[in-house]
Order: sequence, then C-alpha cells, then structure tokens
Amino acid sequence: MKEYTTVSFIRSGLLYMLVLTCLGVLGCAGVVSSISPERRISLIEAENNQGNFSYGSLTLQYNYSLTGGNMVVGGSSMMLAGKATYSDRFDSLDIYVVFLDAAGTVLQRKFIYSSGYKTGAGRVSDRAFQKTLEVPAGSEAITFTYSEVERSGRD
Repeated sequence: MKEYTTVSFIRSGLLYMLVLTCLGVLGCAGVVSSISPERRISLIEAENNQGNFSYGSLTLQYNYSLTGGNMVVGGSSMMLAGKATYSDRFDSLDIYVVFLDAAGTVLQRKFIYSSGYKTGAGRVSDRAFQKTLEVPAGSEAITFTYSEVERSGRD
C-alpha cells in the first residue's frame, strides 16, 4: 500500500480549488446582462408615462411617474400565457422592474409584484400594483421581467 504525504494531498486540494475558482471567475466575467432595444422603455421625467409591455408569456399595462431620483411605477391588466386568469396554469407570479443604462446593461432589478403562492390572486381585481422606488444612478430605461411557478396540481 502506497503512503501519500499530507503535503502533497494539501497541494493537490489547493490546486484543485484554485483551478475551480479561476474557471468560475473567468466564466462569470463574460456574463453581462444586456437587454435588447425592443424591450427597453425609455425613462422620461414626467407625470403619467404609460404603455403596454409584452415579453415572453407576460403582458401588462404599465404607468410610471419619474421625479428626480424617485419613480412611482404601477401596472394592471396582467396576462400570463395569453390568459387573463392565470391561476389555472400557475401557482404564483412575481414581477420585477429592471433599471438599465444607455447601453441596455442591467443596473438593478427590483421586486414590484407577487400574486402569492396559491392565493387565487389570478383574478383580474387582484392583479394591480403600485410601488415607489429609488431610481439607480445612470438609469436611462427600464424593462420588466417575471418568474412564475407552474401549477403543481396539488392544493
């Protein structure tokens, strides 16, 4: 039976960790989130900017007011996968506003709406939100993103 010295075992472990760390850093260094121009909503300092937003299976009517470094953002008439009542397909829906710089690079993502988990908030009357947010420095545009949990079939 061959004996291994503790020093060589430690060196091998350290080398292994160093290689994994370098690969992780190099892999993450190239990941810069940039949003395509057609998904960007330009920020205009004014009252009652509004429109319709659609991306993936999410569609919503939004409005925002921008004053200085603060924004009041609201939304309603949300549809997911083309359905006005999405609780028959999804257990929950979370919506985020994403702040972008002039190049479309993500500066910050902020949570703005949650249906809750299996709350029945898919009803039209429950699907509205309004939040006051601080706008990150350098923000030129916003977009919306979402995450949903597909219906599990269990109550």
